[in-house]
Amino acid sequence: MSGGPMTAISEDRDLVFIAEWLAQEFLSPPGIGQVEAARTMAGQIALRRIGDCLGQPAAADALCQLLTAGSAEDVTPAIQRRHTALFEGIFRQRSVPPYASLWDGTGRLCGPAVDRMRAVLRDLDMHVQADCAEPPDHLAIQLAALAEAMRQRRAEAVADLAEQMLVWVGRFATALIRADGVGYYGNLARFLLSLLDRIADGSATVDSNRAAAAI
Repeated sequence: MSGGPMTAISEDRDLVFIAEWLAQEFLSPPGIGQVEAARTMAGQIALRRIGDCLGQPAAADALCQLLTAGSAEDVTPAIQRRHTALFEGIFRQRSVPPYASLWDGTGRLCGPAVDRMRAVLRDLDMHVQADCAEPPDHLAIQLAALAEAMRQRRAEAVADLAEQMLVWVGRFATALIRADGVGYYGNLARFLLSLLDRIADGSATVDSNRAAAAI
């Protein structure tokens, strides 16, 4: 027998895992240990599972190929340099900063999105780690909050946060794909768009169990 509540719960757990994984990817570039793990058979299967879950098998295939195109010692710094160039560059026309305030119409750092996210974090009883210097409207923090809202089965909070993100993430992801093409972060942007579409369409929520898959 296919379908039913148990299938929905399993799918929602996958979406929580994907949201948290993408949050980490956008927050900081992978270290060599993460790259080595992603190059294993289990890691490649997990990436392709993500691609299948999001309807993005081509993006998953491209990521698998990028991660294995050379030694881990060569691949890792290449991804790290790309992360820095795209997300930490000082020239707007050459970088794609992952902050809601720069893409939601205000066009400046620390705009109204920061206060909105502070309210979301309080509502979810979440706290940004002391060693994280990013403002609350950073994409990674929003994705982590979205995952936590799903985990708490807070359907209204999930819908509200997904709606807030859809205001700006489409512009951000489009710019990232334009800047990185079929590169590592261009394909993560494709995952990101599909993830938000899935969550917005399904109002996903899950229980307190974390997805078992890991990269």
